[in-house]
Amino acid sequence: MSARGYLLIVDDDRALLDALPQMLRLRMEGIRIDTSDNAADALDRIGRTDYDAIVTDIKMPGMDGLAVLGEIKRLRPKTPTLLITGHGEHDLAVQALRGGAYDFVQKPIDRDYFVASLERAIALRRLERQVEEQRLALERHARVLEHVDRGIFLVDDEGLVQHWNPAAEAITGLAASTVVGRPAPEVIPGWTEIGPIIPVGTVPGPGGGPVKTLPLELDGKELWLSISGVRFGDGVVYAFRDVTEDRALEELRGEMIGTISHELRTPLAAIYGSAQTLRRKDLDLDDATREGLLGIISTECERLTRIAGDILLANTLDSGRLRLEKGQVEIGMLAREVVEQMRSCYRERDDIAINIKGEDFRGPVFADADRLRQVLINLIENAVKYSPGGGRVQVEIKPLASTVRVAIRDEGIGIPQTEQQRVFGKFYRVDPHLSRGVGGSGLGLYICRELVRRMQGRVSLDSREGEGSTFFVDLPLARTRAKAEQPALTG
Repeated sequence: MSARGYLLIVDDDRALLDALPQMLRLRMEGIRIDTSDNAADALDRIGRTDYDAIVTDIKMPGMDGLAVLGEIKRLRPKTPTLLITGHGEHDLAVQALRGGAYDFVQKPIDRDYFVASLERAIALRRLERQVEEQRLALERHARVLEHVDRGIFLVDDEGLVQHWNPAAEAITGLAASTVVGRPAPEVIPGWTEIGPIIPVGTVPGPGGGPVKTLPLELDGKELWLSISGVRFGDGVVYAFRDVTEDRALEELRGEMIGTISHELRTPLAAIYGSAQTLRRKDLDLDDATREGLLGIISTECERLTRIAGDILLANTLDSGRLRLEKGQVEIGMLAREVVEQMRSCYRERDDIAINIKGEDFRGPVFADADRLRQVLINLIENAVKYSPGGGRVQVEIKPLASTVRVAIRDEGIGIPQTEQQRVFGKFYRVDPHLSRGVGGSGLGLYICRELVRRMQGRVSLDSREGEGSTFFVDLPLARTRAKAEQPALTG
């Protein structure tokens, strides 16, 4: 049998020290052998060289054989050590085996047994090195997985989670300490349902199969994951990323297209119908009818202009390009002007009353007057729009500790509690199917919130379904703002 390895033989018997290497080189092809005739020199060599195996006499001058073995195990705990024992040293050999010796060879040496034992020891050491190299490689790979931005986890053939990287922890909120070593169905919500439908390939990359987008319920929140798996010898490695925001954007895009297309279609149809009627030569239109059709065209063009303006303003807000001209604004005077303007706009609606309270308040707020006017108009229009059955719209100005609050209250359809967190989102409408005749671009409240936020204020809501809604606009008093921005004096 051929073998390669690096061997150290330690013995104070010079004849044996000369004979053993010669015999081993004949029996073991390619073997490298070092020799030493004393323990001190041997231990020095062992400290500097990682031998595949060590052969030493159990009795050495200057140091007990068991002590030599102990030093070898301290310096090279994984290097197999074979002990040569003489007649009557059986008890010492047993102690040595208990102390970690790989094998013992009794004098006179049986060459076949000795070579076979040595080959097994060298093969064992090689295998241990390979295992160690693989372990280090796995650790390196694991460290790499610690820094990827995708969630990575391993489920073995027993269904136990064996790895859960930091990205998986960050995305799901499930700590590795609570997941690793436990059955996947117990620690990953919904795994029993989603596990079998995740595509699992045999090779990584595009050829490994399609990626599946699936929902995961975590702490009452829906998380959408794009996930796939790759099978290897002992289980399946899964990789996933969080696509919740992507999915929300996709839904928002769909809502935007649906909302805008509807809002554009209605006025365009009215304009087109009116224009076609005016163009007809077979109709003798009186002046009142003609003026009415022109009025429809004018009104619907204004509506289109407002929709386009809302879309452009929302885009400007999102991009951060909007610049406000902030200064002191008499909120009472501004609110009164807006209320008068809105009364004029809705003078034909006998079922709506727009009132104001607290308009005599003279404390200035720190805001952009034109944008604040736009906010109040939007909120009053919103209150009227969501009061299809009529009622009172109340605007109230009330000073607080360091802010001024403007409350716009209506007696309309109200907003369900479950929807109140969404009303300030883009393209959201309380009446999405227009079942109550309420239209709009779905951008008004989003614009209001963003404009007020950029004036260091806040918009909030109190509503009950069927009982109406109140929107609050809180803005900082100008003197409070000026005091906050005044540089501190240092003495």
